Amino acid sequence: MNFLKAIILLLVTFTGSQIAFSQEEQRGKGTILIEYADFLEGAEKRLGKNVQALKGNVKMRHHNTIMFCDSAIIFRDSNKVEAFGSIHVIQNDTINLYGDKLFYDGDEEMAQVRENVRLVNKKVVLTTNHLDYDRRDDVAYYFNGGKIVDESNELVSSLGFYYPRTGEVNFKDSVVLTNPDYLIYSDTLKYYTRTEVVEILGPTDIVSDQNTIYSELGFYDTKKDEARLLKNNYIDGGEQTLRGDTIYYDRKNGFGEVFSSMELEDTANNVIITGNYGFYNELSERAMATRRAVLKQVYGTDTLFLHADTLRADPVDDDPENKIVRAFHHVQFYRYDLQGRCDSMVYNFRDSTNTFYHEPVIWAQGNQMTAGTIKLFTRNRALYKAEMIDNAFLIAPEDTMHYNQIKGKLMTGFFRDNQLFKIDVDGNGQTIYYPKDREYVIGVNRAESSNLTIFLENRKVDTIVLRNQPSGNMNPPLILAPEATKLDGFAWLEEYRPKDYESIFNFKKMELDVKRNDYSGYQFDQ
Repeated sequence: MNFLKAIILLLVTFTGSQIAFSQEEQRGKGTILIEYADFLEGAEKRLGKNVQALKGNVKMRHHNTIMFCDSAIIFRDSNKVEAFGSIHVIQNDTINLYGDKLFYDGDEEMAQVRENVRLVNKKVVLTTNHLDYDRRDDVAYYFNGGKIVDESNELVSSLGFYYPRTGEVNFKDSVVLTNPDYLIYSDTLKYYTRTEVVEILGPTDIVSDQNTIYSELGFYDTKKDEARLLKNNYIDGGEQTLRGDTIYYDRKNGFGEVFSSMELEDTANNVIITGNYGFYNELSERAMATRRAVLKQVYGTDTLFLHADTLRADPVDDDPENKIVRAFHHVQFYRYDLQGRCDSMVYNFRDSTNTFYHEPVIWAQGNQMTAGTIKLFTRNRALYKAEMIDNAFLIAPEDTMHYNQIKGKLMTGFFRDNQLFKIDVDGNGQTIYYPKDREYVIGVNRAESSNLTIFLENRKVDTIVLRNQPSGNMNPPLILAPEATKLDGFAWLEEYRPKDYESIFNFKKMELDVKRNDYSGYQFDQ
């Protein structure tokens, strides 16, 4: 009996050697090689011709890929393997693929791993239940849900393509990236595992405690927390929303820089700042816009459009609740009932005050106002007071030939329902106005007083109250020389008035013969 066992063992050993030799001869053809198994069975009767069954600690090799499993069936004619239990595939000594079942096509170099699948490439781990790995093109893809985890991020999607050699992953359908600081929701994106950069390829939301970022094309560096957004972009911080064609965003410093079509909307203050270049810092709440910059102030159903070469918004004394907007150079603004121009402007959110510097001119309800400095005060988003400081001059045309005029050192106009109804003049008050009998001018009334008050009704002078050494006279209009019908410094500036939104971008230099105070060195930082 012992002699018979020895003969059988010798035959098995010889046969195994012949099989190994045959495999060595076919190595160049890409044949799947058996390196080890506890048991090997020729399964021709049960499974077909040239079929081998392996069991126990199975180890196979195909080129530079090693495959381990509990059991396997090799189909020699088709050069395919079905493997079961404790699947472990090693590719180039760097990629480890695990699962419960493996279907491997040696000619196509395609591995299909099923159930409890895990692909490990250094610090990147992909898990799913259905994974196909194309060794030839070096791509692993899943099609019914999967997850990829690296040092910083976890990504899940319905469909994914992973390229281990380059570290690129393409995600499709219901993509979610989880980072300790934010979540990314997308339909389509790429992820580069080596650099931890996300490439946005479709509608994508990046949601954090501080803001929500939306884009349809761009890049987000999850390691540096920097974004470059290229299509339909916005950053919504709650009360402030930043939009633009191209946005660079640094999350750590709260800095967003916009190139082309910038829009910063402040819903708390009903203000929108636009321009073709600008920035906004969500931490300091500082902003700047230039290149066709416009400030839009919303008053109920009306909007004031103000243009300047440069617009800046800054908190005062680092208090986010107290902000100012500065407009530098060639300032012009338009609202259907209010227009104006100056060289520089400051808007204070705390008291809703607009201050205009350097030859300001404001047109309101048919009245032209000029002074060294003009302040407009709003309450409940409606204009209620205007202060004209130093060389104040108000002109209101009575008709095409006659102009009512008020002049003084300081002039304060009061508005009710956006209508000018009272004017107080303090210091060197002078007036010229044209009383009418029905439709006809009956005279020229010229009055002077150090202080005076004028009441208006339907935009026309109704009553003048003169105080402190008043004087005046009334003359027929035809006996006065033209220069006697105008106060010193009279200048009707209608040709410079912005008459619609587009005209605020066309700043004409005023050619004036009247002497103006020089405010070129005035510092209006507040």
